[in-house]
Amino acid sequence: MKIEPVHTLILGAGTSGLAAGHALVKAGIKPVILEKDPVPGGLFRSIHHGDFIVDIGRKELYNRIAKVDAFWSELLGDDYREYPHRGGILYNGNIIDMSPDFRGFRRGMRWNMLLGCGFDLISSQVKAGRPAPRNVEEYFYQTRGRQLTRIAAQGFQEKLNGTKWADIPLPRDANGANPALFSTLKDLAIRIVSKKEVNTYKGIWRHPAKGTGEICNKLAEEVLKGGALIHYKAQVTQMTCISDGDREKADRTQRIDTVITRIGSETISFKPSNVISSIPPGLLKRFLYSQPVSQTSNIKPQTSKRTVILVYLFLNEEPRFPHAWLQVTCPSTRIGRITNYAAFSRDMVPKGKTSLCCEMYCFGPDKLLELDDLSITKLTLDDCGRSGLVDPAQCFDHLVLRLPGADASQNRDNWMSPTRLKLLAELEQFKNLYYVNRTETDIATLAGLEAAEAILSGDRSHFDRRVDPAELGIRSESKAFGFQLPVSLDK
Repeated sequence: MKIEPVHTLILGAGTSGLAAGHALVKAGIKPVILEKDPVPGGLFRSIHHGDFIVDIGRKELYNRIAKVDAFWSELLGDDYREYPHRGGILYNGNIIDMSPDFRGFRRGMRWNMLLGCGFDLISSQVKAGRPAPRNVEEYFYQTRGRQLTRIAAQGFQEKLNGTKWADIPLPRDANGANPALFSTLKDLAIRIVSKKEVNTYKGIWRHPAKGTGEICNKLAEEVLKGGALIHYKAQVTQMTCISDGDREKADRTQRIDTVITRIGSETISFKPSNVISSIPPGLLKRFLYSQPVSQTSNIKPQTSKRTVILVYLFLNEEPRFPHAWLQVTCPSTRIGRITNYAAFSRDMVPKGKTSLCCEMYCFGPDKLLELDDLSITKLTLDDCGRSGLVDPAQCFDHLVLRLPGADASQNRDNWMSPTRLKLLAELEQFKNLYYVNRTETDIATLAGLEAAEAILSGDRSHFDRRVDPAELGIRSESKAFGFQLPVSLDK
């Protein structure tokens, strides 16, 4: 087996790994990057389909982390463009704006729908003798009203998590925690009428002109120019770790000594001084506890419960709605979210054309997964046609991607589960490991940049402090109309 010492080994050529590699190359260090796919980017790559460029689902970038925004701006220059950040809710064929900035306080609601939500809210609050809510559905029906709950959030969240709100019990301390009527009405009024929505990020929203993959492609290009190596189709098969210090001491640490990798027909044993990793946490734990992938027959396989299906529709017509994306709360369709790429950049979608990406979420042995691509596309087209979003006859091409284990709509709030935080704490014992797997692209990019800076400075605590999710002080994009689940769905 070939043995190669390396200053820094980077596992994964996504935005975090490539950002770290870019920073190291600028400092004169030539890392080795291992990527399992044949191209860089991971879920941040773009797909070129004829004259179209599409992302993997919805990707949005913004300037809430100044360091990352400056990094992307310098990298892309004029191709890092602002766009109108306009999201909507699709419910029973009606598109409702998430912000009042575009269509005023009604956000596109018909008067009868808006008044119905208001009446339903008031009646739910003043109803005498109501029992304390037993589950998430009852909690929101009592605090927001049945109709507004269904329109603004319930259908989408149930699709995304694969769990009915009626089946999610409230924690003991949440029972009876409904706000007073005045407080609820005031909060709702602010969210509907105010131009300055509560808890909504109001910065600058940008998107690469040629899709998010433009960032990773540019980074990979500059990393290679700087003398680094990127091995594509590389499979890590084993890691070995050694202990630092006295075994009797409670505070002894470990370090990764060897990373064995299969690249083509060759097997290489890398001996890294530092390891930057973005590989999935479950797989990383197996490696760190000396369980080679080729010898794990006694380990229960880790099967993901969720598969995201992305259906891309390519149409010979202009987009019928101006929103960059729609959150689909309508319970009559399997579609959970629709991305309209023409609203991000016209360099991605030719004039006179439309490209939509419709997301569907499957859990376990879902019958949708048994359908072929053509059948799934027909189902998607029919649903979009009934809602008036497209003319199905104008669809001239389609593309279907199935992504097992993908997190379709993760944000910092639901990513920071107790299980995840426990893992991050466990990984701190490996003192030459910088774990940069994070949700939200700007936070992942920051993790890569900070990992590189910590390696260059020799101050590991700097990395731990700067990318600790609990210490970042960053708000995620708010839920529509302020709906936030009062319990964690982490299993």
